Amino acid sequence: MKDKKIAVFFDCENISATYVDSIFDELAKYGEVIIKQSFRDWSNSNSKSWNRELHEEFAIEPIQVFSAKGVKNSCDMRIQRAINDTITHKKIDIIVLVSSDSDFRDIIISVRANGFETIGFGESKTPASLKNAYATFIELPVKKEYVKSKDKEIIKLLKEAIIKTRKEDDYCLVSQMGSYLKNKNSSYNPKNLGATTWGEIIKKFPSHFELSHLDKEKSTLIVKVKQ
Repeated sequence: MKDKKIAVFFDCENISATYVDSIFDELAKYGEVIIKQSFRDWSNSNSKSWNRELHEEFAIEPIQVFSAKGVKNSCDMRIQRAINDTITHKKIDIIVLVSSDSDFRDIIISVRANGFETIGFGESKTPASLKNAYATFIELPVKKEYVKSKDKEIIKLLKEAIIKTRKEDDYCLVSQMGSYLKNKNSSYNPKNLGATTWGEIIKKFPSHFELSHLDKEKSTLIVKVKQ
């Protein structure tokens, strides 16, 4: 996993620079970021956050996008071109897009269809059509604390995943359950709930789920729904 090469593209007309630090912290878990590009019309930019200091700190390459007359989505089109150029000419494993703009749905679907892993970062306003296009979607800001207000929703979701992936003894691998949830909806990952792993979340509901280990080394978690 650490050997994977990552390209990340920032839609600076859509996303705040305050998220940059946490985004790179998160991407460090997936591999090495070797392409970092930010896009907007810098000549007309009044942004104090997307400044020179930030670009230099994180070694992000700013890409100038001149707004064409009568064209509303110049920045989106330029980002899409950059993504297409990258998957065509660069040795990249993961394409990352930081934007809440639904206009990127088709390009992400195309990238996945070509065999690339895709990760999206966007705010809660990101349309489901874009969220579901990614292999993994992480909501901004990256949550640091568990979201207790969603307990009922989480319990229902976990029970469904366990039932769908369980074996004859009613247990399923926690890793397999997590893969099922991710395949069902790219937003279904523990990071969007303020946890690192599904195991951490399951442990919060001892009256609903029974956790155990498949091996003596306790490296493989299994879970079942309590009757």
